[in-house]
Amino acid sequence: MNAANITQELANRKLLACRKCRRLSNQFERLRGSHPDYWNKPVAGSGADSCSLMIIGLAPGMHGANRSGVPFVGDSSGNLLGEVLKASGLAGRVKITNAVKCLPIKNLPSPREVKNCSRFLIPEIEGHQLNTSPVLLLLGGVAHRATISALGGKQSDYPFAHGATHAMDEVTLVDSYHCSRYNTQTGRLTYQMFLDVVTAAGNMAYP
Repeated sequence: MNAANITQELANRKLLACRKCRRLSNQFERLRGSHPDYWNKPVAGSGADSCSLMIIGLAPGMHGANRSGVPFVGDSSGNLLGEVLKASGLAGRVKITNAVKCLPIKNLPSPREVKNCSRFLIPEIEGHQLNTSPVLLLLGGVAHRATISALGGKQSDYPFAHGATHAMDEVTLVDSYHCSRYNTQTGRLTYQMFLDVVTAAGNMAYP
């Protein structure tokens, strides 16, 4: 095992051992009783660290990553993301993670929970910045704001908007509405809109 793999293994152990957000830890305890076949633990990022494109979502979904243990695997959001990555030629060329690593209550993490999880997000972003042409595709406002904070930026200097791009600390940020069932069913985010923004982020990461 090389140094990078050892570092990642230690980071994953720290993540799995984290109990800082008590209400989320308590939720896992309840879910282990009601859904014993689910992952029901913090979810680490997936994909190679060497990928120039990293996608940051909100948090694990109840029947998606919280069940599978892999970000964006097992629910409609993950299915759409997978389809778009395949269509854009980016499947297998991205790292995928979440701003919050644990299943949030009612799919909405508190500001404190987002801040607590920055101890895991910041090293991921710092490592990503070492890649060639690093690009962060941020799915939704929470992921956007968490990333700006992780990079030490002022929120008002980097407003969120679907398709917006920001240059910050030698990394390019690309905003997208989250590929949630709610956004797709209400028409806020269409398949073509999502394909366009993912493709644009991929072109920046792999010029």
